[in-house]
Amino acid sequence: MEDDPVERGRSEPSEKSHVVRTTIDPDPKTAEHDLLEIVADLEGVVIDELPSFYTEVDHFVEMLFENPPSPASQMEITFSYAGYRITMDWRGDVKVVAVKRPMADE
Repeated sequence: MEDDPVERGRSEPSEKSHVVRTTIDPDPKTAEHDLLEIVADLEGVVIDELPSFYTEVDHFVEMLFENPPSPASQMEITFSYAGYRITMDWRGDVKVVAVKRPMADE
């Protein structure tokens, strides 16, 4: 397997799929904030307007990157937060799927 650099960027959700794929820096100190920025951007709000991340998810995102597993394990976590189904892997690849209407529509 080649160690090509991952292109950092975000795909905009399409009208049909409501799926965003992006990559965050797999740094345990910034990963949770980076993820919250993605959700806040999708919702059109500031991070402080989102539900409590720690009540919903605790520190699992931070733990994923604190002691990264072997790449052979292909570790990923999936959880629901603020109306999105979020999947992240040990490299920082993120997939966000809308499972309800945006907060602004409620």
